[in-house]
Amino acid sequence: MTYDFSGKTAVVTGASRGLGAAIAQTLADDGARVIMLARSEKALNDIAANMPNNPVVIPADFAKPDSAETAAKDILAISEDIDILVNNAGVGVVEDMNNLTQDGLDFTFNVNVRNLILLTGQLTPALMKARGNIVNISSVSSFSGGLGQVAYAASKGAINSFTRNASIDLGRSGVRVNAVAPGVIDDGMWKTAFESGVDRETTMKKMRRLLPLEGRWGSAQNVADAVAWLASDKAGYVTGQVIRVDGGMIV
Repeated sequence: MTYDFSGKTAVVTGASRGLGAAIAQTLADDGARVIMLARSEKALNDIAANMPNNPVVIPADFAKPDSAETAAKDILAISEDIDILVNNAGVGVVEDMNNLTQDGLDFTFNVNVRNLILLTGQLTPALMKARGNIVNISSVSSFSGGLGQVAYAASKGAINSFTRNASIDLGRSGVRVNAVAPGVIDDGMWKTAFESGVDRETTMKKMRRLLPLEGRWGSAQNVADAVAWLASDKAGYVTGQVIRVDGGMIV
């Protein structure tokens, strides 16, 4: 299914690969002009080269304390109206309770929570002007957790809470706020894990036992399709929700 985002401006963070790239491409294919943010300008340019509607590339490192303010200024210099904001940028540091570090915790929360909230706040007037909507990318880890995912799961739980509270703050202005919580997706962070040496076949076989829907992993496009629906008028009475896209994952 496609949606009509013609004439709309969408902002997608973490758009240089995986889920973010799929989300940006899907919104663009459905008519939006997409402003793409991530650390790698080259990777963003490579993706933008195949996208319609004059996409814009903005390098941004959300691990830096002042990155949200800087990114917001760059975005608003391009468009004073923001119709769609997809907060996808995220990191995962594997540290269990015996090995937690301040650096790992700060890194995770700076990217996944602090700068996500600050960027949203900076763009709120533009979203209100356009009566736009926000889609945050959470994770099933916010419900289930996992070994070594203390910081990551806690950060995604914070995003769920932020989603609900922001929807209350912004609802009277006509701005909807929702989240998508992906399950095991054969892209993004899992792709990075496989590239770093995690055995792909063993891991996928083990995880399939937790997936009622044909025992199959999801794709980045599955997540992008859910984001597009939430961002569209078809979801016009949906706000404050965390939609799990996880194949019925047993957690």
